[in-house]
Amino acid sequence: MTGTSVKEDWLGRIDAVQEARGHQADQVLALWAGAVLVLMLLYICIGPNPYQHDITLDPLTGGAETSPINRLVWLGLLGLSAPILWFRRADLPGMALRLLPLLILFGWFALTTRWALDPAVSTRRLILYVVNLLICIAITIGLKDSRRLHLALAVGCAILVAIDLASWAVMPGISMTDLGLAAIHSHKNTLGAVMLLSGFVCGAYAWSRETWKARLFWWAVTFLSVVLLVASQSKTSLGLFAALVSATPVIVVIMAQRRIIRYGLIVLGALIAASLVFGWLAFCYMTAADPWAPFAGITFTQRTDVWAFVWDEFVKRPIRGWGFGGFWDIDPSVQPSLQTDAWFAQPDAFTNEAHNGFLDLAVTTGLVGLVGSVIILFRWLGGGLALIGQTVGGPQHQAFGAALVLGVFPLMVFGHNFMESSYFTANSIFGTVLLLLGIEIERRFILV
Repeated sequence: MTGTSVKEDWLGRIDAVQEARGHQADQVLALWAGAVLVLMLLYICIGPNPYQHDITLDPLTGGAETSPINRLVWLGLLGLSAPILWFRRADLPGMALRLLPLLILFGWFALTTRWALDPAVSTRRLILYVVNLLICIAITIGLKDSRRLHLALAVGCAILVAIDLASWAVMPGISMTDLGLAAIHSHKNTLGAVMLLSGFVCGAYAWSRETWKARLFWWAVTFLSVVLLVASQSKTSLGLFAALVSATPVIVVIMAQRRIIRYGLIVLGALIAASLVFGWLAFCYMTAADPWAPFAGITFTQRTDVWAFVWDEFVKRPIRGWGFGGFWDIDPSVQPSLQTDAWFAQPDAFTNEAHNGFLDLAVTTGLVGLVGSVIILFRWLGGGLALIGQTVGGPQHQAFGAALVLGVFPLMVFGHNFMESSYFTANSIFGTVLLLLGIEIERRFILV
């Protein structure tokens, strides 16, 4: 063996050792990021006050009292994310470039705090959401794989299902409320939202497993999450879950088609919907009937009262808004809802949102913030659906399952925010998960 060949042999061994160490380091960092994701999911779903089903209201604002533990937990999660950001610092410039539209939107949010009704509260809530953003970026660049992200989400959801089942079985008196099962969560609607997320994530994970044992386990977790969802009696979550079960196969079938056929089906659906609306209006015109008559008296559990009030406040500042997070649960001397005699202004009326995420964004961040937020959401919707189209019918079932979560969840949040406020809302289950998945969609398109 010549000197040159010996040198090449040693260099090859060194490269192999370095590659092995790099692979091992990547796995350790991915495990760390997955653990941070599971901890974050458990916290946003359970909150700082487990089993506190009776909400303690602030007598001045009529809203829920803020727990001082909340900021400490989020700062702790940020601290756990710091090593990921450091070791993946080479990926940060590329992520910042891809996330530029989102970062610009956050810049506008920051600007609105300057003229907010309660600047201190608005600034604190924005800082909290920036912390959420940094943690989600750390998780995505730490995992570096949508399949790992899906696994971590599924594990977190399975843990939540186990906790709530154990709570219901061991402490039924504490877990059940007059309105429905709440288990360890603060409200039965929270349990409904958690089980809606769990059923969707674990169902998609079961769908993408390749062995019958794995499928059986994850289908069992999905079934138990549905049982808990039904026990919660959360009408919004039950309706969304039924819509997901119905719509997801349709979405998969559409995205499996060629682009021209896919666009044709979408246009056909839009034409059918437009024809139905036109036909109804024509019928009402011919019979001199009121086209809004079927909706008369519908208040969506008194939501329409809140919507009308928030709309009137939006019209007063249509461009700038009243400041990010600066409309509900703020200084009572300036909180608009407390200056009225409406039912939601009473001390015993727990109303700290418009129950419409788009209205809340409009009234707090103005038209600029609303339009920017809708553009970002549709960007994520399009990107997620494109990922489904790339993986459906492919050999990697796990990649398809992850793409299914990335593609369908933003669509679910879009529908959810017509009745609740979660989009760009700190401490919100769906808002935080959507931010995480949106960043993952952006990261994927860096590689495409």
